[in-house]
Amino acid sequence: MEYRLILICAVTCAVALAAECGESRTFDLSPRWDAAVPLANPHKGWYHHYFDNGIAKYLPRRDEELIEFPGMDHIYLRLAWAYLEPREGRHDWKVIDDVIAKWTAKGLKVAFRISCRETGSYRVEQQFATPKWVMEAGAKGGFYSRHKKPGNPKFPWEPVYDDPVFLAKLEHFLRAFAKRYDGKPWLRYVDVGSLGDWGEGHTSSGSGKKYGWAARLKHLEIHTRHFKKTLVVVSDDFVQTAPTADGRKRLHRYIVDHDMSYRDDSILVDYWTRRDGKTWSVSAPELFEAVWRKRPTVLECQHLRLYADPDKWHGRPGSTTGRFNATAPDFIRGAIRTMHATYIGYHGPIHQWLALPGNPRLTAELLNLCGYWYFPHRVTVPAAPGNRGESTISVTWENRGVAPAYHPYKLLFRLRGPARRTVAVDARNMRWLPGKAGRTYTEPYRAAFFTGLKPGTYGLAIKLHSDQANRPVLLPLRAALREKDGFYSVGTVRVGAGDGG
Repeated sequence: MEYRLILICAVTCAVALAAECGESRTFDLSPRWDAAVPLANPHKGWYHHYFDNGIAKYLPRRDEELIEFPGMDHIYLRLAWAYLEPREGRHDWKVIDDVIAKWTAKGLKVAFRISCRETGSYRVEQQFATPKWVMEAGAKGGFYSRHKKPGNPKFPWEPVYDDPVFLAKLEHFLRAFAKRYDGKPWLRYVDVGSLGDWGEGHTSSGSGKKYGWAARLKHLEIHTRHFKKTLVVVSDDFVQTAPTADGRKRLHRYIVDHDMSYRDDSILVDYWTRRDGKTWSVSAPELFEAVWRKRPTVLECQHLRLYADPDKWHGRPGSTTGRFNATAPDFIRGAIRTMHATYIGYHGPIHQWLALPGNPRLTAELLNLCGYWYFPHRVTVPAAPGNRGESTISVTWENRGVAPAYHPYKLLFRLRGPARRTVAVDARNMRWLPGKAGRTYTEPYRAAFFTGLKPGTYGLAIKLHSDQANRPVLLPLRAALREKDGFYSVGTVRVGAGDGG
C-alpha cells in the first residue's frame, strides 16, 4: 500500500512537472540555411569613399551604383578642413550638407574624416588642407613634398601639429563642427584626421617629423571633448607611429578608456603585406583585440588601382601578395577576421571593384562575413501549448560573423490561424559573440504567446528587427521562407484549450 502511494505520488509529480515544463517540439532550421544570400543588414556592411583627397574622388557615375551595391551602409567623407572653413569663422557647410541630404534620403548613413594635410597635388585646396588663414594667423608650419627639398611654396603646407595657434584654431572649428553634426542619427562615426598626412598620424610624405604621445593626445582630447554622442575612431597608424612604446601604450589606454575605436587604413598596402603577411597586413592586431567586443572597427583597403592588377589580385609569384601564397581577396578576408571589422571599404570606383574577378560573389561573401551574421539553428515550442498563461519558445542562434551587433534587436513571433498574434521580445542578441564554428546560444523567450487564442493550428514565423534602424535583420534562410515583411516561416503549432507549457 505504501509502495503504491509512493508510485502514485511520483506519477502525479511527473505529470505536474510535464504540465509545467511541457513536452516540446523542435523545428530544425539548419537544412533551410542559405549562406550565399547577401544580407544587407543594419549597423554593418560596406562603405564608399565618396570624398577622398578632394571633392571629385570617387564619385559614382550613377546614383544607382551606390543604391544597388549589396549592403552599402554609408558614405565616407574624407575632406580637408579648408573646404569647410575657407575664412576664419565663416563655415561653408553646404559642401557636405547637400551630399548628406541626398544620400541619407536614399537610406545611407555618413562618416567623416576632416584632414589637415593632403598630398599628391598642388591644387590650392590640397596645398592648404589646413586653411591658409591659419598659417597667416601665426601657426607654425612649412612646405613639404616627399623626397624633395622642403621650402617650395608650391608644395603642400604642413602645420606643426602641436603648435598652440594651430590647435586653438582647430578646436574652434571642431567645436562648431560637432555642434552641428554630433549625435545625428545618420552619423556612423568621426575619424580623428587632424594629425599627419591624410590624417593617418604620420608625416612620411611630408616633413618626416616625429610627434610624441603628448602632442597626439591633444588631438584625441579635442575630439572627445566635442563629440559626446558619436563614436570617435582612430587609425591604428596614429598610435603605431608614436616614437616610443610607452607613448603608444598611453595613447591606446586613452582610446580604450574613452570608448573610442580603431580603423586600419592600410590593408593591402605593399609595405604591410610584406612585413605583416601573417596577420593579413594588419600591423597591430592587439589594438583591435582591445575594442571589438564593445565597439565596431573599420577596415579600409589601399586605393583600388594599386591592388587590382592581375598579378597582385591573383597572388601570383613575384607579386607582393603572392610571396605569401595568398590572393588579394584572401588578404581582405583575413584582415576582416583579424581586426573583427564591422564596416569595410574597397577604396576606389564602384564599377572597377565590381568588375574584378570573383565579383559580385566576393562582395556578398565579405558583406556577410563582416560584423554579425546570425544563423538560427532550432526553434523549440511546447508540443501542445494551451491558451492560458505564459509559454516558453526557445531559439538557438549562432553568430558566424566576426563581431557582435552593437545594438539590441527585437525578436518577433507571429502566429497565423484561427486568429492572428505578434509578440515581440528582447532577442538578447548583443551577447552572441562570434567564435569557433558551431558555438551556439540558446535563448528561452517566455511570454503570453498563445494566451486567449482560439484553439486550432497556427503557422509560426519569426523575425529579428532593429527598432533604431526601423529595418528587419535578415537571416541566411532560403528565400522561399521569407515573407515580404521580413518574417521567416518556421512551421505549424497546434494550440489547445488549457494551460500553456
